[in-house]
Amino acid sequence: MEVCMVTGFDYLSHDRALREHWLKRFVALMIDFAIVYTPIWIVWIALGLPLLFPGYFAGVALFAYSFLFESTIGGTVGKMMVHMKAVPIHGTMSPSQALIRNFTKVFPIFLILDWIIGMAVDTKDPRQKWTDQVAHTAVIVYDHPRAP
Repeated sequence: MEVCMVTGFDYLSHDRALREHWLKRFVALMIDFAIVYTPIWIVWIALGLPLLFPGYFAGVALFAYSFLFESTIGGTVGKMMVHMKAVPIHGTMSPSQALIRNFTKVFPIFLILDWIIGMAVDTKDPRQKWTDQVAHTAVIVYDHPRAP
């Protein structure tokens, strides 16, 4: 008997809502990158420092920014702009859950691997990256209340 493992990539190929979900997550990440990385690069260049290491400091800053925003209000500026929120599967977001789900943001390559591994494993929720699965969190889309 052959066991068939269904991955997030299988769902992605035929689920438009899932593709839109991941596109929104990517857009939110690009907004957050711009918010964090731009000032660091400007200061780095203004100080005349060699362009070898600012990426690492920006990665640490992105991690800290994401951790603080998600552990306190559930989402970064980028996520809020695309009407998304990081939530725990049960209860309220704990600092340890926010820490676990964001630690791969220190190095962009780790974040890419986090997304790929999350989509490659057999999961009940293809919206989760690997660290979301470990932290028992997910990113959801919410409707923004409209003004009357």
